[in-house]
Amino acid sequence: MGTIKKRGPGPSHVLITPDHAGNVVGVDPHKRTLTATVVDPRGGSLASEHFRVSGDGHRALEAWARQFGPIARWGVEGASSWGRHTAMFLVGRGCDVRDVCANRTPRNDRARQRGKSDMLDSERIARETLAHPLLPKAFKRAGDDSGPDEQHQLLALWHNHRRSILTSRQHLVNEAEHLLCELPLGLRDELPDSKAVRPRLAALAHRNRRRRYDAPTTLRLRMLDAYRVQIAALDREEKEVVAQLRELVRASGSTLGELCGLDTRSVAELLVEVGDPRRFTEGGFARFNASAPLPASTAEGPGEPVRHRYNPGGNRRINRILHMMAVTQLRCEPRAQAIYANARAHGHTKKEARRILKRHLSDVIYRRMTRDLASHSAQPLLTA
Repeated sequence: MGTIKKRGPGPSHVLITPDHAGNVVGVDPHKRTLTATVVDPRGGSLASEHFRVSGDGHRALEAWARQFGPIARWGVEGASSWGRHTAMFLVGRGCDVRDVCANRTPRNDRARQRGKSDMLDSERIARETLAHPLLPKAFKRAGDDSGPDEQHQLLALWHNHRRSILTSRQHLVNEAEHLLCELPLGLRDELPDSKAVRPRLAALAHRNRRRRYDAPTTLRLRMLDAYRVQIAALDREEKEVVAQLRELVRASGSTLGELCGLDTRSVAELLVEVGDPRRFTEGGFARFNASAPLPASTAEGPGEPVRHRYNPGGNRRINRILHMMAVTQLRCEPRAQAIYANARAHGHTKKEARRILKRHLSDVIYRRMTRDLASHSAQPLLTA
């Protein structure tokens, strides 16, 4: 039999080399306090302690952790949220800081009824950091870059503000829809025959205000007028936010907007969610956005088929952008239509063919982002 080649990222390049061997520290941060646990390279817990989230607390944390020996890696749960200040301090001190997602730690130990406490959580974070050397670096950076990127922070702030606007506006639209359905049938028949809320609200604004209604209907009409004003204000605010995003995307040097199926809002979301694309390989980026299928084979061997299945995980926001991009390109992009038609000709279903196209578009986006970053980084050198 032939030699079986084992796939995978391979062993840790940090914990097994003598010049980088050391302990791992897991940090469970909160608003005012944090809890840290130090584990050795074999996963044995050495000590746990509580600290204040402050300059003095962070200095005490580092001094306390280093007394147990050299530290190979720090794992901070929510390095862009509650652990932001802790991660910034550690990155500024030249530490290797990894961002541990909050949903990674509760799966194992809590199912075995070990309970929950800050010390237990920090221990789980430390062991998660030890077991997975490919955890993302804090602030979505790559290499030895220190601290969060200012351009990325501005994009993230405006992008998150736009998402808040959309959430608030959708809540108001839903409330208005409910009140519109409760209006008297005679008044509802006078409104446009449309499922959209805004045309019906606009028609109510031009109604005959001299007509008399019962008290509940009068209150509903007054509330609908208020909803119309608030929704219009949020529409204007969203346009202003999109204008800010457009300027920031232009300043970042990104050319993603040239790709068919991507607008300013989609480009901004990609830049925010991906961060530095150099922290991924091309295949790693596809696994990150779930366009790469999951292996689903058993009884593998020579001549046996290798099967894959749909990947429901990954970053669903980027996956949604890839889906909308694929749907758009299938209408007007010949190359996308050719990829889709070729997949269908080889026996793939419509959904499978669309996923193949999404996998191709993932590579296109990754290459474009990597090229844009290299070009933008070299720009000051060219103009000097």
